[in-house]
Amino acid sequence: MLATVWCISLFFCLAFGSRPNIVVFIADDLGFNDVSWHNSQVLMPNLEKLAKSGITLEQHYSQPSCTPSRGALLTGRYPVNIDLHPGVIFPQVPFGLPTQFPTMADQLRNAGYATHAVGKWH
Repeated sequence: MLATVWCISLFFCLAFGSRPNIVVFIADDLGFNDVSWHNSQVLMPNLEKLAKSGITLEQHYSQPSCTPSRGALLTGRYPVNIDLHPGVIFPQVPFGLPTQFPTMADQLRNAGYATHAVGKWH
């Protein structure tokens, strides 16, 4: 995942002389035909415009629940390698994403990006 982000960023930097904006969405239980660019019966004009004006990565593997999915996305590592598989991290549980693994946000900040996360863990 991080290698893909870096390759895309490098391509844009070389092609356009500036860093691109990077927006990452993760949606639980979103199927291939649940988006308007694959299914004309679904109406998502704003997301479709964003997808068509950027790069949409559609070859991926997903995990069966939220914790391993988010951990894999944030770190670029398989959940089993970051102690987040299987299972769910519930509120007020005394553990979480291991801090020894840099996240995508850490790597992007090191490259000069400002980062922001919105959403939930569980």
